[in-house]
Amino acid sequence: MYFDKIINKKNIESLFQSTTQTIIQAYWEGKIGFAYADDLLRPTSVIINIGCFFFLAGQPNQEMLHYIPKVYSDDYAILIPIDKTWQNLIENIYRNNYEKITRYSFYTPTEFDIQRLQLIISKLPKNYQLKAIDENYYQQILNLEWAKDLCKNFNSYLDFEKSGLGFIILKDNVIVSGASSYLAYNNSIDIEVDTIVEERRKGLALISSAKLILACLDRQITPNWDAHNKPSLKLATELGYILNQPYNAYVVWNL
Repeated sequence: MYFDKIINKKNIESLFQSTTQTIIQAYWEGKIGFAYADDLLRPTSVIINIGCFFFLAGQPNQEMLHYIPKVYSDDYAILIPIDKTWQNLIENIYRNNYEKITRYSFYTPTEFDIQRLQLIISKLPKNYQLKAIDENYYQQILNLEWAKDLCKNFNSYLDFEKSGLGFIILKDNVIVSGASSYLAYNNSIDIEVDTIVEERRKGLALISSAKLILACLDRQITPNWDAHNKPSLKLATELGYILNQPYNAYVVWNL
């Protein structure tokens, strides 16, 4: 089965009017991601793919859920249905290979508490180092399973250097945590934060995120946040983000 790739975004805008996630703005405002539908001119079922996220709108379509574009190479996806009818279809089709989760969308503050962010950064432990992601660290990150989401949505380091931004924390010259641009578009980024399991609960994610936000403000880049779980929700709140609303999502594997 093949579905048409959307060329004119205006044809599907009305189907996504109720979505609140900042991630989807990467598709509307930039050249990131793509959408496919059951019909180009009068679409009734549409899916927008951005990174590992698939936003589902319109009439639930079983064949579309089975269709994964060839450009998508991961063995899992995060499906975000616009309503309960899509949710029911996902649960019926994938049955034993999905996890239903609650994610959280946020409003990005018009003003951050700069002094608070600087104070957070100052608490970096003495045996750790905070560094900007350069070409060497970029390549290392792509080879780390736990950290690759920090950079994987860029075509190359040159692409990351031009459009992205990120920081990592080192311990004994080894990357243990980081905050970076999961997506970059029109003077905005969506923040990705990762920490290796052994180094969690030490405030490293908070520190690298604060550094990234300050760097964004210096460059007049809007740092958006969308939380995957409650720890990310707590982290965003500490950094000054304002909760918009929780929403349902599905992590599906063995696509």
